[in-house]
Amino acid sequence: MATKETSTMTEEEIAFSEIIGDLIEQWGFKRHLGRVWALLYLRPEPLNPKQIQLELSLSAGSVNALLSELQTWGVAKRVRIAGDRHFYFEAETHIWKSITTVLQMREFRILDEAMAGLKALDRTLKRSPQKDMAKFQLKRIEHVSSTIQTVYSLSSILLQASPDRLEKISRLISRLRMM
Repeated sequence: MATKETSTMTEEEIAFSEIIGDLIEQWGFKRHLGRVWALLYLRPEPLNPKQIQLELSLSAGSVNALLSELQTWGVAKRVRIAGDRHFYFEAETHIWKSITTVLQMREFRILDEAMAGLKALDRTLKRSPQKDMAKFQLKRIEHVSSTIQTVYSLSSILLQASPDRLEKISRLISRLRMM
């Protein structure tokens, strides 16, 4: 008689996967991306798609799509285990590397698009026949552009920092907050 396999996740693994799933969802990603990554991250050995499917009660198609997306973002990688024909997956354990990859691929693109739009709007307003209103609006738009550029510059500095230098940067930021 066959028995139905059930999840072996501990309460802590379930809680962690829910926390990461919620966090990832707040950033605009699929919740299950965070759950799959969290499971891979907390397991000492790589898992195959069938194991992930069982542990998280997801369909085979969902697991394959999620693993593909996690690889695209550089936060999970496919590995082989000697003597086994199946592919296994493990999480990228260098958290900072994962965060910088996502920020560079996604957030900087969003900032670049906003800056391009603001530059186009700037050009349009400079040709406006309503000079007083255009001058006021240009000043406001320049302020927003300057703020976005500052965010871009600060983010670039952080993303280029090695993980071991982040602690020093964090201390510097803490001192700046006290000013």
